[in-house]
Amino acid sequence: MDQEYQVLTHLHENAQTSQRKLSKHTGLSLGAVNILIKKMACKGLIKIEKLNSRTVRYILTPQGMKEKTRLTYQFVRSSYRRILKITTAVEELIHTENTEPGSKEVVLYGPADEIEAILKNTLHGLNIKPVIKRPEEGSFKPTPDQLVLTWRHEDEETLLASSEVVNIMNLV
Repeated sequence: MDQEYQVLTHLHENAQTSQRKLSKHTGLSLGAVNILIKKMACKGLIKIEKLNSRTVRYILTPQGMKEKTRLTYQFVRSSYRRILKITTAVEELIHTENTEPGSKEVVLYGPADEIEAILKNTLHGLNIKPVIKRPEEGSFKPTPDQLVLTWRHEDEETLLASSEVVNIMNLV
């Protein structure tokens, strides 16, 4: 479904495109794009119009636009549910780990990305200002008075020696 969404979105924005450009834009192989295009044409999501012997135009049909909208809605709902799960997991963790406010320093260890933004917003709502540590900054050794939150498996493995390291994605 995600692949169909990517192709439909690209076709909606670029009617004059090629399968090679679609492949590059979506990260799918050329063969996968070819199969998806044929499948979506059979479903009536797109129309293939030959302009000449070498050039083809892909047109998103009303049914294709409806499917793109449905997939977008589905993605937004799924994303929102995941955000709520992450927020709830952080709140529960903080309440169980920090019996007294300010008893432990909270460290976010990972890249600056969407998950970090969710964690920062959640902690801000709990009146906690986290310390930010990046994996690329060099070695970081958590202390017993720190609760380290990470969200990537590779970062969790790097910090495995400490019992106060929690991969928040394992809790959702």
